Amino acid sequence: MSSTNNPTPVNYIMPEKHQRGMKARTKWCKPLREELTTIERYNILAHKVFSKAADIELDNSQNRKTILQVVPVETEKWNAVREVIYLFVRNGRIMKIGGSRTGMKKRWGSYKCGHCVPERPMKNGQPYPGKMSVTNAHLYHTIEDDLLKGNTWEFWTWTLPTVSVTVDIMGTDTTVIAQTYHAYESRCMEMFKTESGDMPQLCDNADPNYR
Repeated sequence: MSSTNNPTPVNYIMPEKHQRGMKARTKWCKPLREELTTIERYNILAHKVFSKAADIELDNSQNRKTILQVVPVETEKWNAVREVIYLFVRNGRIMKIGGSRTGMKKRWGSYKCGHCVPERPMKNGQPYPGKMSVTNAHLYHTIEDDLLKGNTWEFWTWTLPTVSVTVDIMGTDTTVIAQTYHAYESRCMEMFKTESGDMPQLCDNADPNYR
């Protein structure tokens, strides 16, 4: 498929904050192709378990160094600490499927660490040491670049049921909360692959234990 990483329109005046990030975007931004699977189609296949959770927008504030922000649909739901499956949706089409044990606020905080690449300066003017996740760095700068080109990005989420199990710990029955999101995540990826013929382009492979 052809790339949709189109040049920024010549009449667009880029805020200074984002001008300073051009070197970082050049290094970390990934080219994007047009995905075929829409969120509407996928959600029908998933029995409509997903709902829009937030818009991902450029953060033009000069008071913060980070350049992306989210605008949650429901703040309480966004901040909830529980298992969730999430979709990155670009222009209505799914780009990435992920899962989190601790909810969206903390997961987004992890993605924002992708800002801290050596091509960007810290407050003291020195470059970041480059200890960030490479995956987060690619995703963060790809989204920034694409938003600057006028495309839209959203989070859609599925809040998973809490699963409790009772286990014997040294002779005492103990109720624990099971971690299940990785199984749900893998099933969601496989359903996408069945529908589209491939994994979402910004996605890692599904857990082989749940294929």
